[in-house]
This record gives sequence, structure tokens and C-alpha cells, in this order.
Amino acid sequence: MGVFLFMGIFIFNMKIIITESQLKLLESQTTNNGSNYETVINHFKRLVNGSPEYSNRIDVIFKFIKDFITNEGFSVKVLNNCSVPFRGVRTKDDIIICSPTSYRSLGDLVYILFHEIRHEIQMGKMDLQDPLSGDIEDFEEFYEIYWDMEIDAHNYGMEWVEKIKELVDLPEELYKVSPQITGYPSMSHMVRNQLVGIHKMIIEMKKDNDDFSGSADLPMVKQHIHKLEHFL
Repeated sequence: MGVFLFMGIFIFNMKIIITESQLKLLESQTTNNGSNYETVINHFKRLVNGSPEYSNRIDVIFKFIKDFITNEGFSVKVLNNCSVPFRGVRTKDDIIICSPTSYRSLGDLVYILFHEIRHEIQMGKMDLQDPLSGDIEDFEEFYEIYWDMEIDAHNYGMEWVEKIKELVDLPEELYKVSPQITGYPSMSHMVRNQLVGIHKMIIEMKKDNDDFSGSADLPMVKQHIHKLEHFL
């Protein structure tokens, strides 16, 4: 499952409130390790012109995200410098985010990350059928399952943008979500048309006895697997 731009079980129900002491604790726990994680943090700090106040708050946000990913046991990988038809994709092994330092909006990155995390939850804790497994030969059934899961993941991603926005006050433009994302639920017809070819490809690969077990085996994903880097 993925967010294509050619194309929960776990939901906070309480308002997140961070006290001043908790803010300082989270700031003190953020470390520099030269990882993609730190590179992405520095990218967003540059977007606020290195403001000490906002930079500290960005540290807090990413520490919060890091703790969530770590506590849930998710494997998040980054595909840097990529030119691919997706912004994020979930495989059976990893949650993949494409070029996170290309984002001008923290809201967009949070949405894409948690959209894909939701797909991991769907196939994990919720034990839902993966429509990209190649086991659904009827296209209409395939599409209905796929789109229902996409809308669920879309809503989850948008909820997390609001949660992060409530967590820390930053300039409004950093939380602004792009029209392609907010309008995604209205793109069902376009997505359906693109899925026709993907579904046909999956069925043909299965019939040809190709080693196909999910989205990681799709050509547009598989060719990039060796380039993946750890996010954390």
C-alpha cells in the first residue's frame, strides 16, 4: 500500500498537553547522530531560518515521532534522491518514505509517514488482507478493499497532522497540507484507473510463477529496495 501521486487500532483519544518541564526533557533527549532522522530535522530547522525557539520545538516533534515509531516497533526506511511514482509505500518489511528532505511542509511529511504507518497497522494489529498480495483476482473486489484502506489511512494521516499541530506551536505554513493530499479522497476515479494496470501486472506475475509476495515485488518499488536507508 502506498501514496501514489501518478497516483485505528492505535489512535490517541486525548488531547496532548506538553508542560514546560516535559518540553525541556524532550529537548535534552534529542541527540545528533548523523542519521537521516537528524538530516530531516535540520532540513525543517532551515525552513524556520534556524530560529532557536522554533528549532527546539522541531526537536520535540521529531523526538515524539521517533518514540512512537520505536515503541511500536516499526521499521521506517528512506529513499533519498528518488524519482518514483510514489511518496510513500508500505512493504511487508518496511515503511518507506521518499525524499523526506524535499518537503517544504512538515504537515505533508507527517501525513505521508503516518498514512504508511496506518497501512502497517492495518496489515499488522488489525490483521486485514493486503490487497497487493496478489491473492485477489477480481479487480472490483481488489479496488474496493484497496480504496477503503486508503481512505482509512488518509484519515489517520490527517489526524496525526492535527495531533502534531496541537503538540507544538509552529508557524502555520509549516503545518499546511498540500492540495494533492487534502483532495486525495476525491481522486478515487483516477486511482482506480491507475490500479487497473497494477492489478493486471500482479495477476500476470503470479500466473507466470514470478516470486511475488507484495508491493516490494512491484517493478517500480523493487528496483529501489537496495537504495533504502534507515530513517532512525
